[in-house]
Amino acid sequence: MATPTGTEQELKPLQQEDDDRAVRRMLRWLLAILVLGAVGLVGLLIWLLRPEPGPAATGQPGGYPIEVVTTIYGFGEAPEELIRTPLGVAFDGLGDVWVSNSGQARVETYTSDGEFIRIVGDEEGPGQLLAPYGIAIDQERARVYVADFAAGMVQIFTTEGSYVGHLPSDEQDLAVFGPDGFSPYDVQIYGGRVVVSSNDGLYFFDLEGHVVDRWGGEARKGTVARGSGWGEFNFPDAFTIDRETGTIYVADTMNRRVVAIDANGDWTWVSGRSDENGQIRSFWQLPRGIALGPDGNLYVVDTFRPDAEGMGTGHLVVLSKEGELLSEFGRTGSDDGAFRFPEHIAKGPDDLWALADRENGRIVVFRLLTPYPAVDDLLARRYPKGFADQELQPVG
Repeated sequence: MATPTGTEQELKPLQQEDDDRAVRRMLRWLLAILVLGAVGLVGLLIWLLRPEPGPAATGQPGGYPIEVVTTIYGFGEAPEELIRTPLGVAFDGLGDVWVSNSGQARVETYTSDGEFIRIVGDEEGPGQLLAPYGIAIDQERARVYVADFAAGMVQIFTTEGSYVGHLPSDEQDLAVFGPDGFSPYDVQIYGGRVVVSSNDGLYFFDLEGHVVDRWGGEARKGTVARGSGWGEFNFPDAFTIDRETGTIYVADTMNRRVVAIDANGDWTWVSGRSDENGQIRSFWQLPRGIALGPDGNLYVVDTFRPDAEGMGTGHLVVLSKEGELLSEFGRTGSDDGAFRFPEHIAKGPDDLWALADRENGRIVVFRLLTPYPAVDDLLARRYPKGFADQELQPVG
């Protein structure tokens, strides 16, 4: 029997190391596929429960207030170069657009006219993204925060795309997140804190990644839970912060409502109500995006508000800061200026907006034209005027 040479003996551990690395790589991809499959099934279930759309639009109605500037489908025509299932979008200080290309498990950046810049988070190892959602840019510190809900963490990069770290910190006691764990959907930077929405509420981190506060449920009584009562959340997909007052406006998605919370954490108004006996009874169908406009109004993306013409009702609902219903528009479809399953929305410079148009596999960059259409009278009567429903009462 031949005796292995010294070179062969040296190569065996190297081969074993390569095999182990290949196995780990395969397991990571299998995990990513399973997570995206689960997200797809949830999306399919929600899609099957959506309200039925009206008849298809025949041309663009006069006065439609959305003027498309750019539509971004990816940086090439090959399948791996396209945008698939975009969930999040944000502008940086230069006016460039950051996109959560969730179906491709990465973040991409483009100029506002659609020119490709870079890919972020696709390299194997620390910082590799699984299912990116909300994005926040800290221009002062040249940092980008990406809420990766499948990884259960917020991944942090430089504005040039290099991986920096993540939160929660490795030293953080994960019990603070309760039985559902930490599943970040949206992220914002405010007052030296990183604010993140998760299954059951808002979590406030210091810049080192430690939880310093939490809003949602009966946190003061030491419990963590999703719910539909006053002070509770159920999968809040998005939120926006008024930088002048510190008020946080939350799209409390699965409770089908929009919530306003002052800088002290006190709820000031609630618009909408949760389902009853499996039936939607809210004005809101599925609010999944929200942004504060330069006019001081709130722009809420209601994913399941189908409308053929998008005039007086539609995916974009405009509210005052006091919760008054001001306008609705945004038609359903795949043509220019229409949306299918829209997600996060972002306000940029030069009157630009961007919206993650999920089922159309694109990012739509547009301007809004005033005056906005008046709300449909029938739906306006269903709107709860922006104040708390009588059935919702403060806890304690």
